[in-house]
Amino acid sequence: MFDSHTCIRGVEELKPALDLLCSAIRENDLEAQSKHFSEQLLNLTLAFLNKQIREIFIHTKELDECLQKCVDILTTYIIELRTFMIKFPRKQTNLINIRCDFDEDIPRTEQSQMWETLTPEQVIFEAILNNRIPEAQTFFRVNQNPAQSLQELIQIGFELVYDSLLKGNVKEASELIRNMGFDVKEQLHKICFYTIDKNIRNLLVKVLQEQNYFSEKEKRVIAFVHQVENFYSGSFQDNKEIQPLSSFRNWKKEQDLSSHTAVLDTFLTCDKPQIYNREHRIMLNWGQWWDQDIQEMILLPKRSHEEFKSCNPAVLWMYLTSQHDWLNICSWIEESQPHSHTLFQQANWPSLTPDIIDQNTFCSSYMRNEILDKLARNGIFVPSEQDDFELLLLRLSHIGGVMQNPHPVPKYSSASGLDFHTHFILYCLERSLQHLLYTYLDYYSLTPSNCPVLDKKELHEAHPWFEFLVQCRGVASNPRDPKMIFQASLANAQILIPSNQASVSSMLLEGHTLLALATTMYAPGGIDQVLQNEDTEKPLKKVDPQLLKMALTPYPKLKAALFPQSTSHGILPPDISLYHLMQSLAPFDPTKLFGWQSSNTLAIADISSDLPHFSSPDLVNKYAIMERLDFSYYLHHGRPSFAFGTFLVQQLVKSKSPKQLIQQAGNEAYALALSFFYIPSIGAACICFLELLGLDSLKLRVDIKVADIIWSFKSRNEDSQHNLIREALVGNLTKLADGEKTAAAEVLISLEEAFWDKIEHQEIKKTSSDSRRQWSLVMQFCKLHDIKLSTSYLKECVRSNDWLQFLIQTQMYSYQIDEVISILQDFTPILQEHLMLAFENLQRSRSDTGSHHNNNTSPLKTEHRQSEHTSDLFQILLCCQESPNPGCYLLAEGVRHHAPFLSVLAACFQDPNIIHCLCVWIITSVDNVTAAEATNHIQGSVENHEWDLHDLSTIWKMFLRRQKNKTLMNGFRLFLKDSPLLHILEMYELCMDYKKYNEAKTKLHNFQTSLANLKIADKPTPSIISVPWLESQAFFLLELMMQQCRTQYELGKLLQLFADIDKLLPDGPDVKKLCALSQILKDSSISINRSILTSYDTEYFQNECRSVLEQLQERGLFSLARKVAELAELPVDSVVIQEVLQDLHLLEHIGPWHQKQTRINFWKKCHDRFMRNSVSSKAASAFFLAEANAVSEPSADEKVNSIMEKHLLLTLAGHWLAQSDSVTLDKLEEIEKQIWLCCIAQQTLNRDDVLVKSRFSHQVSASGELSFDSLAKEFSFSKLTALNTSKYLQLDGLAFQDMSENILDKAEVESLRFLIGRLLDEGSIHEASRVCRYFHFYSRDVSLVLHCRALASGEADLNSLHPDIRAILLVGDTADERDTQPRRLQSTSSIENWSHVLAPSPDDLVMTSLTTLIDECVHGRNYCRQVVCLYELSKELNCSYGEISAHDSEKVLRAILSSQQPDRCKKAQMFIKTQGLQSETVAELVAEEIMQELLVSSERKGQKQIVNPADETQAFLELAKLCKDHTLVGMKLLDKISSVPCGELSCTTELLILAHNCFSLTCHMEGIIRVLQTARLLTEAHLAPNEEFGLVVRLLTGIGRYNEMTYIFDLLHEKHYFEVLMRKKLDPSGTLKTALLDYIKRCRPGDSEKHNMIALCFSMCREIGENHEAAACIQLKLIESQPWEESLRDVPNLKKLLMKALTLFIDAAESYSKDSCIRQSLRCNRLTKLITLQLHFLNTNQSTMLINLNRQNLMDCIMSLPRFYQVAIVSEAYDFVPDWAEVLYQQVIIKGDFNYLEEFKQQRLLKSNVFEEIAKKVKQHQPTETAQKNLKTLLTYCEDIYLYYKLAYDNKFYDVVNMLLKDAQTGCCLKDMLAN
Repeated sequence: MFDSHTCIRGVEELKPALDLLCSAIRENDLEAQSKHFSEQLLNLTLAFLNKQIREIFIHTKELDECLQKCVDILTTYIIELRTFMIKFPRKQTNLINIRCDFDEDIPRTEQSQMWETLTPEQVIFEAILNNRIPEAQTFFRVNQNPAQSLQELIQIGFELVYDSLLKGNVKEASELIRNMGFDVKEQLHKICFYTIDKNIRNLLVKVLQEQNYFSEKEKRVIAFVHQVENFYSGSFQDNKEIQPLSSFRNWKKEQDLSSHTAVLDTFLTCDKPQIYNREHRIMLNWGQWWDQDIQEMILLPKRSHEEFKSCNPAVLWMYLTSQHDWLNICSWIEESQPHSHTLFQQANWPSLTPDIIDQNTFCSSYMRNEILDKLARNGIFVPSEQDDFELLLLRLSHIGGVMQNPHPVPKYSSASGLDFHTHFILYCLERSLQHLLYTYLDYYSLTPSNCPVLDKKELHEAHPWFEFLVQCRGVASNPRDPKMIFQASLANAQILIPSNQASVSSMLLEGHTLLALATTMYAPGGIDQVLQNEDTEKPLKKVDPQLLKMALTPYPKLKAALFPQSTSHGILPPDISLYHLMQSLAPFDPTKLFGWQSSNTLAIADISSDLPHFSSPDLVNKYAIMERLDFSYYLHHGRPSFAFGTFLVQQLVKSKSPKQLIQQAGNEAYALALSFFYIPSIGAACICFLELLGLDSLKLRVDIKVADIIWSFKSRNEDSQHNLIREALVGNLTKLADGEKTAAAEVLISLEEAFWDKIEHQEIKKTSSDSRRQWSLVMQFCKLHDIKLSTSYLKECVRSNDWLQFLIQTQMYSYQIDEVISILQDFTPILQEHLMLAFENLQRSRSDTGSHHNNNTSPLKTEHRQSEHTSDLFQILLCCQESPNPGCYLLAEGVRHHAPFLSVLAACFQDPNIIHCLCVWIITSVDNVTAAEATNHIQGSVENHEWDLHDLSTIWKMFLRRQKNKTLMNGFRLFLKDSPLLHILEMYELCMDYKKYNEAKTKLHNFQTSLANLKIADKPTPSIISVPWLESQAFFLLELMMQQCRTQYELGKLLQLFADIDKLLPDGPDVKKLCALSQILKDSSISINRSILTSYDTEYFQNECRSVLEQLQERGLFSLARKVAELAELPVDSVVIQEVLQDLHLLEHIGPWHQKQTRINFWKKCHDRFMRNSVSSKAASAFFLAEANAVSEPSADEKVNSIMEKHLLLTLAGHWLAQSDSVTLDKLEEIEKQIWLCCIAQQTLNRDDVLVKSRFSHQVSASGELSFDSLAKEFSFSKLTALNTSKYLQLDGLAFQDMSENILDKAEVESLRFLIGRLLDEGSIHEASRVCRYFHFYSRDVSLVLHCRALASGEADLNSLHPDIRAILLVGDTADERDTQPRRLQSTSSIENWSHVLAPSPDDLVMTSLTTLIDECVHGRNYCRQVVCLYELSKELNCSYGEISAHDSEKVLRAILSSQQPDRCKKAQMFIKTQGLQSETVAELVAEEIMQELLVSSERKGQKQIVNPADETQAFLELAKLCKDHTLVGMKLLDKISSVPCGELSCTTELLILAHNCFSLTCHMEGIIRVLQTARLLTEAHLAPNEEFGLVVRLLTGIGRYNEMTYIFDLLHEKHYFEVLMRKKLDPSGTLKTALLDYIKRCRPGDSEKHNMIALCFSMCREIGENHEAAACIQLKLIESQPWEESLRDVPNLKKLLMKALTLFIDAAESYSKDSCIRQSLRCNRLTKLITLQLHFLNTNQSTMLINLNRQNLMDCIMSLPRFYQVAIVSEAYDFVPDWAEVLYQQVIIKGDFNYLEEFKQQRLLKSNVFEEIAKKVKQHQPTETAQKNLKTLLTYCEDIYLYYKLAYDNKFYDVVNMLLKDAQTGCCLKDMLAN
């Protein structure tokens, strides 16, 4: 992950260095002699800056703010430095603003003259394609065209690119982009993602997908955009909807939103029909920004409702709310309720949570409130409203408020843990909502017992009214408890007296005497206990009697009553009651009132002793106005039971005609109800009253309903005249109650108007059933009032032509026919005629019915007529009853009369033959021809035939062949409705008739399930049909269906259906393969041969697939052909080869086949395609061989390329042939010979070229593209083992000069000689030998090389050599030197470096001969050296050359390394170099050898610690250096650790050390880290437990990374083995002592002993001093840790600590001095003096604290010291410079201590400014006489005469002034100074 913050920090840190570099470049650029240095520095700096910018853009696609800032900083430096580049223009010139001078001499080219006739776009097009952009700019500049600007020209160029893409020419567009200097793929990708032209986009998507340019994310975006477009787009023609090009020009500006806006406008500006009729285009760039939720939301509108339940609920809710889909929202909310569905009911919606609703609702505020209201009614509240209590209350106000039963929010809990009641109470308290709070508490019966917040004292104190409210409610709940009243009174008093705590005393003090007395009345014990002062624990009711007396002064009688005066005899007067106190109150005369109170002794005796009330007889007789109430009064007040009781008592009991009276009362009630119809309670009471009277209330109920309808209608239409309308309606109703017909008619008219108005408002059809039901009220009204039935509804039916409702209405209410006929005139003529005829028949039937009753006809005659009408059927039924087998009789008759229903009747008899019935039903249900065909197999009479399963099977097959499946299906539904075949028949119908394959799949599953149930049934089913028979018929139907498919599409869908069902046709065709074949061929015109469906086997299927393959190849459908071959398990060789050939022909005819690179890439792709498709080796080889032979002979210019191409094709042919299992060596050699013919021809053509490139070098063009030669090398098979056999190294068959045949011409011979020499130099001896044999060619070097090998191996001796070779060996030295010197000059290297290897001894003739032969070799010397090296090694290892050469190089090198010879490293190095061994191999062998030697060394030394392991380690390191890659050796050494035997810890240790050394040589940090990790694991898991501390130290010092291995220090310290690290010569580098000391400082800061020991061991005086100094400071800190006063209490201990610190500081100063640390030594000396002075003070009983002082206290301490030397010691110790003026002022001026001044003068100078400062201080402090005197004395010490004079004059020391002026020595000077 590229961290942008780290990047910006790095760039910020680089800025100083970059500034310095810029400054250096700028300064050096100005000097001529430094110009070169400046340019080099400039190039390096620019390269660095460009690399940094490139890395930023490589690691990230989108720049964030930090990365953008990095780029800006780096770009700023690049811009600044570019000005110093060579030939860089110093001043920028705006090319657009330069005016072209037409007089200047600008050359006119032919190109410019041709461009004059073209448009600017055409000019730019030509210029870009031909790479003439600068010329075009010049041309435009001359013509003053804006396109002279490169930016404008590039913009037009991109428009031309877009035009090319519109034409589908990707190649041209790519060429334009490339020539403009842009990345083609990047720009095409950008156009693809920002265009909305579908053709361009699809074209670019296809192109870029072929190049695999899209990322996986982009592929998903493209697929999704296509899916969206398919969902939302209608059918249209692309060419009709393409937008003008100008609207899409902004595709290139990624940040410009104009293109997006233009696309959106195309949607917004067109109306809906246009939207639905056009294809919606979407930019791919849009899709990149759509996350998963947005994508799902986009697809939601096209999903079915059933798919909603699998959607993301948040996305679905977002979509529904944004669409304001109220119905679905309501459905989802209702389903989400816990009680909305049962356990087994399937959910239609996903789960919905309040969080989803709260965060994903995107609709209008109105709908949001509706949704939240609906949720709130169900007890669901969203979190945002639950967190905001005011919002929650607002929501509750919408659904009925906070006071509901049950509570609307039962489980509410706020963030602070408050429940709803508590939160609401606090809410009311904050806003002083007293009345609301009281009502709320009363509604929920909240008391302190069930709501603790009501009893909180804090709330009572903050809101006194709240306490009063709570106490009042307590009184209401328990009115008989005086304590509650007492507390309520106190709470009330608290409101009146907010400043004090409410109590009886405070009421009296505030003047509320009566309130206090009233309160005490309810105090426990009453007023007596209050006055007696008994309850001292409750001060609230405690009252001082004296205070009460004072308060009662305005009320003397009350005071006298409460505090009576004692009589003379000491007897208290009798109690004075309340009535005595009220005597003086006129309105309340106790003599006349309150006589019912026993305590009222003042009452007159004749006063009533009862409490007066309104029903008191005396009061009633005296004052009341009497009125008799009848039943109408109670009815008027809605009390029917009282009315009925009153009527019974007052009237009915006394009446002599009760029925008449009841009817009269009913009429009155009827009239009353109609008069007050608008008051529901009166109407209801009257209806109830009528029912109680036993009268029918229907009429009243109907009339009231009618009145309500009319009233609603008229009041709605005439809003302002309600009273007038109501009075008029009441008048009509009153007349109606009186029985007036005219009133009833008027009411009926109003009712009809009101009724139709009501129907219109309900928005239902006027003639619907619902409307007819409501119309029944009108009809009831007409019938009850005996008026003519309304025909309004009938007329409406006529207007609507609804004849059915018309007939129902007329029949239901028995309209008169005349009335009905009169209305019929408005029907349409046809309906009118039909209805007229019907009503005429109705009249006739009624008249016939009437006559029938009058004329008695003989019943026998009637029966005879009926018998004639039904003679056949009844005859059959009667006869079947007489038959012994009635079912068979009915079936025979059914066949005879072709009556299928008789078979149904036959099946109704007991134990019928269902198969017989079914067969008869089927053949009687079809035409005669079909029936005859179905019964053609029956011998004899069909009527008497006994039908069985064989017959049914015949019928089944015949009917299905004729596709009469519906007859079969109906028959099975009648007789075998549970048969599985019914499912398969339904499947047949769904597939063949309706093409509903998804539903058919369900039926097929049902068939299989039914069949399986039949198979596993415990007992046979009642059906006589066996399961095998069912299966056979089903399989016949399934196979027949495939044959009856009319189109390939139907067959494909059917095969898909069958393939999805397992084991559907076990013995039939393989439907899965057939389905796959059909799917492959569905988009082609090739059809499956139907014969394969009837006679299927694997071989036939493969033959059919071969036929299909041929057809597909002929049509060029190779991808389909490949799929078919894979399906049929056929080889794809021919398909792939034909596809390649087609591509080849296409390239040859219309493609750039003439380009070499095209052919190279094509043949490479051919090989890759063959590999990818696993083409057989022989087929691929034959293809390449045929193409090689087909290479045509080109012109001379192209001849080299043709030869190279043929060479490549032959190489590929051989490469593929070599992979074949049955390859023959002759074929390979033949191909190789042809390859060499090509090589020779190529070399011949290029022999004049000096720079001949190696055939085996990997040639790559400048653009990084492959060449023929490089590709041929990649697939070369010359190193094949089958070719490189030992026979080619034998001398047999080798051609010599006298035996060679010249089958080549002279030029070809020279080319071959050159090529063979190159082969020898490269070590390809086998191939060189083969080539010589191919062409019978004599090569002197090949002969010499092979003779070298033959001599070394002993295959040839010196005497049996060819004469030519013997002649070479016998030639004299002079001739040898003369002949071989030119050839030696041609050699690539000399033999001198090998002298120590060869060094032939005089006795070794073979070695001498080998040396001579090597000297003679021009090519192949390196191989000869290998031979010599192996020969020497064979002698040293005492084995033959054959044995050592037969072994691989690894084994030989292992033998060299294990030889333990002193020069083994040199020999091994030579062997490695001559054999060309890989680093991997060398590293493995070296690591193995090192491990083995370490193991041997470990056994020899008994696992003892290596005393001086440097020599052995160096030897091993020399071995490790044999491999060039030291890191690889280190890795191998680490890998070897796992194979070290257990217990060999020293070996493991040394391996780690060596691995670390290897990694250190290459600075390989990963390897070093791995070594350190392994070392720690080794130490902790093995060395430490086994106490191998010597190996631990060896590991530590061998690796030497002490900072990373401090755990070893810890281990050695813990095991008391630390001292071993201090041995001498253990660490020659000297880094160990520093690491040890650093470890002690960091990890063992308190272990001064080890610190000193290390320092002493390594003579580290400075560190010793630091340790002593730190220890001394610790002693001072100990003293500082407690107050100075406490330390003075234990002076001996304090002295002891100070002496210890003093000693340590002295030692530290001494150690510092030894190491020349002067500054530290002086610091310790100063502290030593300070401690000595402190000890002196303690010895002289002075308590002054000198040590551990802070800067704030230093001045006070200095002021307190009496001697200057003491002050000097303190100030130096703390490095503090005191204010000497202040010190001298205090010591000299104030205290008059001039000895202090003398000491000061001895050590410091008395400067003039000190005198001035002292004089100022004297003036500031209003000096005393003594101070003035001391100042005058102090001034005498001032050596500055003028300052002395000035200060004396300022301080009015005039005697001193005069003295100075008169003094002979000072006077003259002062006078001169004063004069100036």
